[in-house]
Amino acid sequence: MRHEEDDIQKAICQYLDIRKICYWAVPNGGSRSKIEGAKLKATGTKSGVPDITIVHDGLYYGLEVKKPSTSTPKGYLSKNQKSMISKIEKAGGEVKVVYSVADVVECTMTWGLLRV
Repeated sequence: MRHEEDDIQKAICQYLDIRKICYWAVPNGGSRSKIEGAKLKATGTKSGVPDITIVHDGLYYGLEVKKPSTSTPKGYLSKNQKSMISKIEKAGGEVKVVYSVADVVECTMTWGLLRV
């Protein structure tokens, strides 16, 4: 079964590649055993980290990918995601919740990441 957020994130990554923006995905989701979960937590994995990390001119930008409203309700932020976004912003980073490539185009322009 295809996951709509995965399809959106793939398209966003293709856009970021085309624009030659430095980014990586943070694979925090998915099911793991208790042992693997404890190991990841002990080695620094944090709940609520945005899906995509962008670094540009030494600054942090995060993209939290959510599904848009379709025949089902749009995606929403969890308590842990809201908390982590707040921590990132207090540390000087920027985070946007995005629902499409168009949202990412707007963010990258607003943040000044596009070189003309």
